[in-house]
Amino acid sequence: MNDPFAEPADTRQAILGAAFRALCEHGYADLTIQRIGEEFDKSPSLVYHHYDGKDELLVDLLGFLLDDFEASVSAGAFDLTPRERLDAYVAATTAPDSIPGSYGPDGPFMTAIIELRAQAATDDAYRDHFDRSDRVFGSFLERTVREAAAELREETESEGRTEIGAVESDETVSPAEVASTLQTLATGGMLRWATTTDREWIDDTRTGIRRYVETALPRVDPDA
Repeated sequence: MNDPFAEPADTRQAILGAAFRALCEHGYADLTIQRIGEEFDKSPSLVYHHYDGKDELLVDLLGFLLDDFEASVSAGAFDLTPRERLDAYVAATTAPDSIPGSYGPDGPFMTAIIELRAQAATDDAYRDHFDRSDRVFGSFLERTVREAAAELREETESEGRTEIGAVESDETVSPAEVASTLQTLATGGMLRWATTTDREWIDDTRTGIRRYVETALPRVDPDA
């Protein structure tokens, strides 16, 4: 993952950049304000001036990164088709090092996110952040599923063919249902990737999720 703070616009961003780099290098447990200060090219005392402790700083960092993701989505920064976006999301959360580019997470960042998410079990500030994060990514996925279903419908209608899924059942599913399922599977994938050394499950998992999407999309009502 490229450093999103390579060119900080102000002191806050410079501090957040130092926290980002130190977090990826040391992880949550070994992260200290002193280590953040070592990544800061100005006086480390400024870190203490702006933040009471590392958790306040990290919650602000998470919020900044999430704001940046929302802005990128709104600006249409992801040059992928809807189905490619779904596949990239699954890949990013089950094999983070496989995604190139500035928005693809890498292993250290993914591990750090899992460590921070674990803090939400007992810390309300982290819980509030991950509540918001889940809503943001859930909305992104729901919109992407809706667009992918509409794209698939246009393709099948233009080619005069009928999808297998639509033939087998008249039951429709909502974009929200598919999005929620993908998000929950992906969260489990992130946890498994960050907490085990086994990687043999990744290909089978991605194949299974891809099969689920291919089966579900023909049943999705994009207008729901």
